[in-house]
Amino acid sequence: MEEIKNMQEEDPAIGDMLRLKNNQDEKPLRIDILNLHPEAKVLWGMWENLEVKDDILYKQFLREDNTILLQLVAPQKIRETIFHQLHHNKIAGHFGKDRTINAIRTRFYWPRSTENIPGPGVGKSPLRQSKSSAPLERINVDIVGPLPVTANGNEYIIVLGDYYSKWKEAFPVPNHTAMTVADKIITEFICRFGCPLQLHTDQGKEFESHLFKIMCEKLGVQKPILPHIASSGLVERYNRTLKQMLCMFVNEHRNDWDEHIPYLMMAYRSTVHSTTKCTPNSLMLGREIRCPVDLMFGLPNTVNDFCQIEYVEWVKNTMREAYKNVYDHSGQAAQRQKLYYDRGLKVRKFEPNCWVWRWYPPKVNQTLGLGWTGPYLVIEKITDVTYKIQKSEQTKSIMVHVDHLKPYLGRNEPNNWVLNNTLNISHQSDESLNLDMSVGQALTPVVYTPERQITKTRIGRTVRPRDICSP
Repeated sequence: MEEIKNMQEEDPAIGDMLRLKNNQDEKPLRIDILNLHPEAKVLWGMWENLEVKDDILYKQFLREDNTILLQLVAPQKIRETIFHQLHHNKIAGHFGKDRTINAIRTRFYWPRSTENIPGPGVGKSPLRQSKSSAPLERINVDIVGPLPVTANGNEYIIVLGDYYSKWKEAFPVPNHTAMTVADKIITEFICRFGCPLQLHTDQGKEFESHLFKIMCEKLGVQKPILPHIASSGLVERYNRTLKQMLCMFVNEHRNDWDEHIPYLMMAYRSTVHSTTKCTPNSLMLGREIRCPVDLMFGLPNTVNDFCQIEYVEWVKNTMREAYKNVYDHSGQAAQRQKLYYDRGLKVRKFEPNCWVWRWYPPKVNQTLGLGWTGPYLVIEKITDVTYKIQKSEQTKSIMVHVDHLKPYLGRNEPNNWVLNNTLNISHQSDESLNLDMSVGQALTPVVYTPERQITKTRIGRTVRPRDICSP
C-alpha cells in the first residue's frame, strides 16, 4: 500500500486530485482546474464520491444491493498489471469484456477504464446490396449436412437458389465432392434452365477446387469471391426452412428425409414469397403449376376457348408487369433489410503489413476451441470489405471479409517476412551492384532464401508452428 500511495502521488492526474482532497473540503471551482490533467477533470466531476483513506484515494461505488464499495483509484503504472491479473491470468479465466469490466469495477477505478479494455466482437460493416433484374442472373449454391444417412446412402443436400425468382432446388447426395456438386448443377439444373450469369458460393473446398473453376470457365459463368457468410443469405435462410419442413415429415429414425424433398420443394415453389409477393413458379416458369387440390376441384375461371396469339400477348404483358412488381418489392425489401442490418455497425479498416486475428467459426465448434486464430499478416487490401491475409511464409494466402478480422494488440509482434524479404533483397542487391560495378562484371540476380519455420523430427515427421489464439 505504501507503493500504491507513492504511485498515486506521482500520477499526473491522481496526484493533483489527492492534494485537493487533503487541502480542502469543498469542491473547487471549475476555473481552478482548467490547467489540470484531463483525467483529473473527470475525477473532479465526481468530487462527492471521492474519499481519502490512509492517504490513498478511493472512489465510492454504489452496488445493486445499495451497499457502498470503495474502489481504489488506480494510477497509470499499475493499470496494465490489473488488466493482466483479471483477464490474461489463468485464474482470471480469460473471460470476455463484460465480465472483465465487472471484475475490475469491484476493485478499481480509473477514468475511461471501459474504453481501455478491448472486446473481441465480430466486426460489422454496412450492408451492400445488389438487386437482380431477371431469373438466372445470379444463383447461389450451398451444402447442408452432414445429416442422418438414409436408406439410399444420402448424407448431404445440395441447395441451389435463384436470387430473382426465389426458385429453390435441393438434391440429396451421398457426398459433396467437387465432382458430385458440379455434376448435379449441370445435369439437374443447367440442362433444364440454362446457364446463369453468376454463381455464388462460400469458400468450401468443393467450390474452390480446380474442377469447379474449369466448369465455370467452360460455361461462361462468373464466380465472384464471397468471403462473408452473409453474402449467401438467400440459401442460408432457406436451409433453416428446409430443415424445419423435413422435421415435420421424417420417420422416427430420421433416415428417410431424402424421400420427402421433392414434395416439399413443390410446396415451397407454389407459395408466395414474402419479398417478391409472387410464387417462384410464376416467376421462373411463367405460370402456376397444378397442385393435387386443383385436379380434385378444378382450376378457377378456366377458359377453354381462347386465341393463341392473344394468350401469348397476355403472357408477355403479365410477365412484364410481374417483373416490374418484383423489382419494386425487392427494392423495398432491400431497403428494409439494410436499415435493420446497419444497426450497431462496427467498421474496421486495416493497412497492409499489419497483424490481425481472424474469426474462424469451425474452431468455435471444436472442444475447447477458440474462434479467433492467428495472428495473420495483412498482405493486400482487395476492396473496402475484402482482405488477403497470410498466417506464415509457408502457408497459402486466403481471402477474408473485414468483419472476420480484428487488430492484433499483442506485446510481441511476430516476424514480418514480407518486410524482411524486401529489406534483405534490397540490401543484397545494393552489395551486388557495388561489387559488380567495381570489378566490371555482369550483374547476377540475388536469390533470397528465407529461413523455414517448418521443421522435421529425426524420424521425418513434419512439425508445424503451434497455433496461438486471440485473448
